[in-house]
Amino acid sequence: MQTEKYKNESVISLGKGGFGQEANIKIELRRRFPGIGGTIKTQEGALIALREQLNKTSKSGHKMFLKHTLVKKLDDYFFRTKKYLFPHIPRPLGSISKEGNNLYEAYIYEWAYGKDNFPWEVTDYSGKTGLVEIDEWNIFVQSFNDVGIDMSIDIADNLDGRISKNIIHQFPIDAYTSNLKMNLVWKRIDFGSNSLPIDYEKLSKFLKDNKSKLIGMLRMERYEMVKLAIKYLTNKKMDRFDIGKLDILVASYRYNSLRHYVSRGSGIIGQTYIDEGIQSLI
Repeated sequence: MQTEKYKNESVISLGKGGFGQEANIKIELRRRFPGIGGTIKTQEGALIALREQLNKTSKSGHKMFLKHTLVKKLDDYFFRTKKYLFPHIPRPLGSISKEGNNLYEAYIYEWAYGKDNFPWEVTDYSGKTGLVEIDEWNIFVQSFNDVGIDMSIDIADNLDGRISKNIIHQFPIDAYTSNLKMNLVWKRIDFGSNSLPIDYEKLSKFLKDNKSKLIGMLRMERYEMVKLAIKYLTNKKMDRFDIGKLDILVASYRYNSLRHYVSRGSGIIGQTYIDEGIQSLI
């Protein structure tokens, strides 16, 4: 029986999800989530994307997770302050960073349902062409531009700029339609260095200038996590206390993200810190 086959599997490979210049994407059904702060296990499996880094520099998996986390917490802030009505960044859920003979760098995030190669330009049946609009795209891009992140980079195919990439839409249109506007049910993916540069100086200023608002919307723990993550990503000197604090704050964030994401069944059943070969940020 098919159910019996997967009964004790904590990670089930479902195939390839794509590839690029910086990473390969694998689709998995997971009940075990390694990462900064420890391994989290769930009773219900979650459909995820595992982004395997082609650049296997030590800790690059953890760093990609932290970068994605920064972007996600800003997305939460913009959504909660009603800049837009639908969150547009998938949740990061874990990361893998091993050294020695088993060098492997990757991170895990929720699978975004939909399609990313819809047309930016369409032709109706009379032969007239027009540019496609996506609901909430402009305010999304502007909101992130204001904090030093350009979301408009790397959203078109390298060989044909009329075709999209890195925007996953659940209800995409085809190349021949009279409808030039798509709804707001979409997610932006790919936060590698080629697809999403960040002006950390501008972002840090935004955090400082909007501290009380950010804490009010995201809580003090998340605000501190974002600040420490920026410090780590920009190679600022961090003592063991800062590293330990970031480990703990990220573990709490991942635990709550998974509890929210795994919304049915028994949810989280346990958490183990720095176990099963999972390394901290040191």
